[in-house]
Amino acid sequence: MASLIGALRGLALSLILATLIPPPALAGSAKDDWIKSLVVRLKLNRRSPAQATDEGGTAKVVFRIDRTGHLLSAALSESTGDPALDQEALALIERAQPFAPPPPELSDGDLTFMVPIVFAPRRTSGVQFDEMTLNDTVLKARLNGICRGC
Repeated sequence: MASLIGALRGLALSLILATLIPPPALAGSAKDDWIKSLVVRLKLNRRSPAQATDEGGTAKVVFRIDRTGHLLSAALSESTGDPALDQEALALIERAQPFAPPPPELSDGDLTFMVPIVFAPRRTSGVQFDEMTLNDTVLKARLNGICRGC
């Protein structure tokens, strides 16, 4: 299940980046290959901070790279509302560099990007431990209901 969620996040990130990269400045596969390399770098450096809340959110990050693929600047343009997630969104861009150098056909103006970084809500167990009592009979009944006599 976790690998499916990870694959879906990767696909979503790929689709988002593909639509947010500046308008086509060159025809053919050089630009497409370069965009794919950006997506791969971001996917490889993706993490979920342990100290973040379970709600998730979307941070929008604006970043600019130079002709060698190094990060010139990065800033948060929209917050998730969770400082840990916002910090991780910026850290992701920092970790992902250096990116592949852009094709020479792209202008310097095409090297600034706005990327949404989506943090999915964490799933928690359906069992609420604070609702359980220490009464052995109730506890055994709940366990038997879950594992059927194991």
